[in-house]
Amino acid sequence: MAMPVYDRVHPLRKPKGFEPVVQRWSTAFANNCRALCVAFHGVQGKSAEEVHASPFFGWIEQALALPDGPTVSDHAAFVDQNGLYTHILAAYWLDEEKRDRFLADPVVAGWWEDAARLTEPTGYFRESMTVPVERQESIYWQDYAGGLSAAPDVALYPTPWCGYYGAMRDRIPLAAADTLESPIAALVQVERETKGARWRLAIPHNFAVIRSAAFWGRCDPEQAENYMRELRAPLMKGMDFLKENGEASGCASLRFQQTCDAAGAPVLETHALGYFLSLGHLENWAEHHPTHEAIFSAAIARYRKYGKANQLRTWHEVFVLPEGDKHQFEYVNCAPGTGLLGFLPGERV
Repeated sequence: MAMPVYDRVHPLRKPKGFEPVVQRWSTAFANNCRALCVAFHGVQGKSAEEVHASPFFGWIEQALALPDGPTVSDHAAFVDQNGLYTHILAAYWLDEEKRDRFLADPVVAGWWEDAARLTEPTGYFRESMTVPVERQESIYWQDYAGGLSAAPDVALYPTPWCGYYGAMRDRIPLAAADTLESPIAALVQVERETKGARWRLAIPHNFAVIRSAAFWGRCDPEQAENYMRELRAPLMKGMDFLKENGEASGCASLRFQQTCDAAGAPVLETHALGYFLSLGHLENWAEHHPTHEAIFSAAIARYRKYGKANQLRTWHEVFVLPEGDKHQFEYVNCAPGTGLLGFLPGERV
């Protein structure tokens, strides 16, 4: 397995002689893999009962069973800023052509494009992205599969870049030669009529996506209590800051989600799905805002306290998207401000 290698123009940020407190692992791809494809399919409604009564679940179950269905998928739920219960299915492919056939399949396209979606009590969205392998990075534990690492057709390798500020950028192959800056100076909030309408948004160059999770299902009572008291509390403060300060932070959307099964039954994992104007905006919050400093400090303190006996498992994935027509961010009959509707440019279709 290989990853694109670039002549390094921008120096690694890893401090000389640095050794991480714990070893972490990253995704390795087959030599013929040029891009990974990720899609978040969502349904929103006034309650969990209304959402689960929608036709979304029958459709997505049928879609996942197609020959060109994703290599791995998972479910999550949360209540958004409008008070709407939202269920999201995350899906991954390592074959762009297979993903394209999936989107074009009559089972998928026929249901998604049906005008009936515009008049139902629930709203729907699809945030589908194509990520060249040189524009992604990930960090996992070898003994806990989350997100893409649960796919049968990926491998993991021990990354030498982990445990320090700047490691996220150091793990992105293209960052060796590209600053990955946004051509847009700042997010500007927009208002648009969205109920009964279908909107397609344009993704700006170098838009950054992060999926960051914590699983405490293997923690004994003492370690679970320590997580909730010492780490979960600052984590929630950080998420609240990002949700409430989009224009100032460059965070266009932050969903703090409960991992669950298809029926909505929760498991002992949560994850944040964040969309930032650029990797630099994500780094600025991570490296300079006190809410993230509290999270980072609590995490390092935990690793030092428990060492190899630490039972908490965390992982994240970061994608820096190129502009272009290989992404489909569509919102159908959604409430105003859903996802990226409140910030990104787009058109009603």
